[in-house]
Amino acid sequence: MSAPVAWWWPALVALFTALAVAGASNPGVAVPAAAAAVMTAALAVGVSLNRAASARTAPAPRRPVPRSGVRDWIAAGELGREDLLLLLDRLERKSLNPTLPARTPQEVGMIVNLPPREFRRYVAGRLDTLEGTV
Repeated sequence: MSAPVAWWWPALVALFTALAVAGASNPGVAVPAAAAAVMTAALAVGVSLNRAASARTAPAPRRPVPRSGVRDWIAAGELGREDLLLLLDRLERKSLNPTLPARTPQEVGMIVNLPPREFRRYVAGRLDTLEGTV
């Protein structure tokens, strides 16, 4: 995380403020120093707001997803299939059915232990449902 302003902005404000206070008896020094302190503080606030705005608009870093991720899950056997099943349930909760109940361990075991062809057919059917093609 970066600081909202560079360290030298507050240092400049402090320097100009100290000059204004030290030259209080001499208006020729105090007034310009006070004006410089106010302008520097305003610039520091502007830089800080600009940094905050650019940080909000910056895109979130993306993690690369391997192309074979889903195939690896299917080939990984029971654990990979379980991960895929949980992902499909999570997607359904986020899109179609927020009240989808959690699966019992028996349901998970039954689906995970399907023969490969039937499991792929199950996944394809769930994806069709999620994409709204059914």
